[in-house]
Amino acid sequence: MLLHYLKVALRNLWKYKAHSIISVLCLAVGITFYTAISLFLGRFGVSRDLPGGDRRVEVTGMKYGLSLKNIDYIHSLHIEEIDSLIVGSSVFKGEIGCIDGNQRELPYIASYMFANNHFLKGYGLEVVAGDASLQKKDEVVISEKFAQRVFGGENPIGMSIRLPQLMKDDLEIYRIAGVVSGIEFNDYRFAEIYFPLSSSSRFALSAEAIVKPGVDMQAFKQRMREILLEPGNPDSFVYVQDFASRYQEFFWIELIGLCIGSLILLSGLVNFLKFLIQLFYNRQRELAIRKCVGSGVGGLFTLLFTECFCMMTVALLISMCLSEICYVFACQYLLDEVTGFFQLTDVYWIQFKTYLVVLLVCAIICLYPVWRIRRTSVIRMVMVGTRRHVFRNVMIGVQMAISLLFVGGSIVTLLVTGETWNDEAAYLTEEEEERILMMKVNSNRMDKNLNAILSDIQEMPEVEAHTYGLHDAGTGWLVQQYMNDDRSWNVIVQHGSPDYFRFFHVPMEGKEVAPDATNMVYVSRSFYEQLQKDSVEGIVVLGGHEYQIAGVYEKLYKEGNQGNQYIGSAYFVNRSNMYQYFRLNPQADVQACMKKLETICRKYVPETLPLEIRRFSDDAKTIEATISTISYAFLILGAISLLVVVLSIYSAISMDTISRQKEVAIRKINGATPKVIAWMFGRIYILTYLIVFAFVFPVGRLVATIAFQGYDAPYRWDWVVGVFIGIALLIFAVTAYKIYRIMHLNPATIIKKE
Repeated sequence: MLLHYLKVALRNLWKYKAHSIISVLCLAVGITFYTAISLFLGRFGVSRDLPGGDRRVEVTGMKYGLSLKNIDYIHSLHIEEIDSLIVGSSVFKGEIGCIDGNQRELPYIASYMFANNHFLKGYGLEVVAGDASLQKKDEVVISEKFAQRVFGGENPIGMSIRLPQLMKDDLEIYRIAGVVSGIEFNDYRFAEIYFPLSSSSRFALSAEAIVKPGVDMQAFKQRMREILLEPGNPDSFVYVQDFASRYQEFFWIELIGLCIGSLILLSGLVNFLKFLIQLFYNRQRELAIRKCVGSGVGGLFTLLFTECFCMMTVALLISMCLSEICYVFACQYLLDEVTGFFQLTDVYWIQFKTYLVVLLVCAIICLYPVWRIRRTSVIRMVMVGTRRHVFRNVMIGVQMAISLLFVGGSIVTLLVTGETWNDEAAYLTEEEEERILMMKVNSNRMDKNLNAILSDIQEMPEVEAHTYGLHDAGTGWLVQQYMNDDRSWNVIVQHGSPDYFRFFHVPMEGKEVAPDATNMVYVSRSFYEQLQKDSVEGIVVLGGHEYQIAGVYEKLYKEGNQGNQYIGSAYFVNRSNMYQYFRLNPQADVQACMKKLETICRKYVPETLPLEIRRFSDDAKTIEATISTISYAFLILGAISLLVVVLSIYSAISMDTISRQKEVAIRKINGATPKVIAWMFGRIYILTYLIVFAFVFPVGRLVATIAFQGYDAPYRWDWVVGVFIGIALLIFAVTAYKIYRIMHLNPATIIKKE
């Protein structure tokens, strides 16, 4: 019997294959988008599942975090309410020397932090091998993933790690005492190597106290303030917030994020159910015959649910394929900090759970039409049918609202990014950008041999100019504050060589100072105008230090419109050389030169250390590319949601023409004009669209204004009018096409069939 229902379901879906395929695709995109949002938000809330998550409080410094002296002071108080004190530093990333059993040392880039013996257990890390107590100052603990990357299948216990540059006053060689496993995605509290807390004398720390069960949190917080806060003492520290309050705040953020993430899924699901249920109602005669031959509620439900199951299963498989494609694309273009939140196994698991939940919801919803059909007499099913579509029309309104929010939000986002990037100061042509190679100094080994590397590179006949900087000249910015008369403004900051302006053809008025002139600064035209308004001449104070103004330039390269929150930029001259830039002559083969640079670097940098050499015009894995990709992804989702609305209206009118053919035929026989028939079918969609737009527009405008403060895009009216007219014309075109088809029905043919 199940095979019979499956055959009937596939036959009916194939009869309306266009609607079925688009509905499945919309469902698949909805599942994929909801899964990504759910996983992303879940990563931020991962600490809720940690041991004692509801009994944690955070202790932090007033300004710069805690020191070892502060931690020792807390321990000396012997506060009886505290069960354990978890202490750790920020996560750093740099070159680590790994010494294997044969005393061979190889450098690797790894993330590391400093922690006490309660940290690993407090963050749910399980011991895989050895001792993970972190109680000896010459022992470290590494993650299982790092052990596999460096030592392969060899047991790392007893081998050594060297951290030479950052800890000159401490030990250089640390013995690997233990291996732990835990969460394998990027997070600010997880690292590949954990050094003992005794080695962190020059780093800021944070502490989390897990209080004993039954302790009153409010009273404990008040006591912590009284004990740890000393008025007038700049070195004092104070409790900030308990984790339970933080979870409560994050709950609403997560809820709003999941609601936004579920909009596309909801839109596709509504269209799918509406199409499926209306198709079920239109098969009145088939259902009447099934009732006559003894089919009960179970049979009718199985018939409808089988169709739902087939479409949902296909949507799940397509969603998994889309996830594979999106993951590969994201790894190529998005920042590692973004893609590090996603693991395909977790994606598949969330998709499968979403599939089961949605399938259960669909099964519950499918009970209603079956119950309604069961209560309807056979004669009514054959002679009258059903006409009421309140649920369908409400759902079309919901889909219109979702579509307007996504399309409008996507357009505003693109307009804002356009305000930033279209106003970018690009003084080089595209051809000149293609001839610039960028190399990042990403390891100690490269930094130590940088002069030799640069000497070899500059001997290449293809290299005609060279400069350097602290941050990526296209997208890497720092921010400092400029203050005057109790007012403050944000200033974009860049560091590097004084020939930066000559290299990037930036117009500059002033003198080119020496590379070691560390007290010199160049300011942008807009910043200089503000300084003149403040009667500041020659000397400017930034970050608490005085700098002599060496010149005025128009804008930094690729500096765009940053909104009203920035007044300009400043360029500091120093020897910060993290990024090296090489301009090639027009006859040079860029790809061949990139290989030459890699060959030169490999003379000084071993294979275990990665090289980051790329074209300056290649924006893959940059902030700009990440923002642009996400903006276009939301625009695609907006187009998909709009496609769902169009399909909903198209399928609704299609089903109406099937169920109301006799009514149309009688009206035409009685002399109804095309205008009357068109208004009969189209009025509900026109009224629905006007009501939805009147509700969505003020809400969307308010959200856009809050999200993009300082930009002009949310206040413009052209995009509002364009969205309104564009979507209205699209809905009108679909409606007009179907009504045109209805008007050409032959009344005699319809009456003969009846």
